Amino acid sequence: MLRLSLLVLFALLIFPPAISAKSLILVTLDTPPQTYLENGKPTGFLVEIVAEAVKRAGYIPDIRIVPWKRAMAMAEKGTADAVFNAGFNEERYKFLRYPETILITEKVVALRRAGSDTYFSADFVGAEKYIGGVGRAFYYGEKVDKALKDKLFKRIEEVPNLDLNAKKLLMGRIDFFFADYYPALSFLNDHNLLDKVEAVLDPKTGLPLVYSKSDTYLAFSRKKAPEAFKKVSAELKKMKQDGIYKKIMFKYIPVHDGF
Repeated sequence: MLRLSLLVLFALLIFPPAISAKSLILVTLDTPPQTYLENGKPTGFLVEIVAEAVKRAGYIPDIRIVPWKRAMAMAEKGTADAVFNAGFNEERYKFLRYPETILITEKVVALRRAGSDTYFSADFVGAEKYIGGVGRAFYYGEKVDKALKDKLFKRIEEVPNLDLNAKKLLMGRIDFFFADYYPALSFLNDHNLLDKVEAVLDPKTGLPLVYSKSDTYLAFSRKKAPEAFKKVSAELKKMKQDGIYKKIMFKYIPVHDGF
């Protein structure tokens, strides 16, 4: 018995990190393919990326998908260690620590019927000829938001979700609709529509034209000690450099090369 006790004590001394690893509560919203629930379990490429960075930093990830307002409240109060897929603004900066490394850059594209000649430039030159679709109460970034307010399009129609915009597009009721690239690509892939719907492409590069960009971050609560923030942020930066970040993303969605 004494020998067994000594062996246990020896193991505790030799392997303390494995035994005393701290859990980090990380919250986010439901936004497939970045973050979503599958059989009640959080999944998605940002869930996997964040979990990997946390593990590499020596912590145990406890990822929870909750309504966005609740996620922010948890980070502000310190009941969550961090919130991810969070954009930057001055109000959030008061209670969140933001790293230098961007978690993801959301890109707003315009989707048209495959093979159609619908085209307007990144500065919306030519947009006045087209009827477009948007999601009701969706925010597409400063540039697109201004174009919508300035009524640069022939007409804009609002619907509750991506599915209805896609149906209206294929029925010829609209010429294009705006969408965040990654969720849109995932939706089209899941519904076998990649051969029927395509992004408006930049004629110079052949890549989707980006009409607005928005950076989001893995931001940590200021109510918590900064140690985990520094360690996890450093590991996320390494993952982007060593290619693991992009490898994980490719598991979930097809991405245009170079985009």
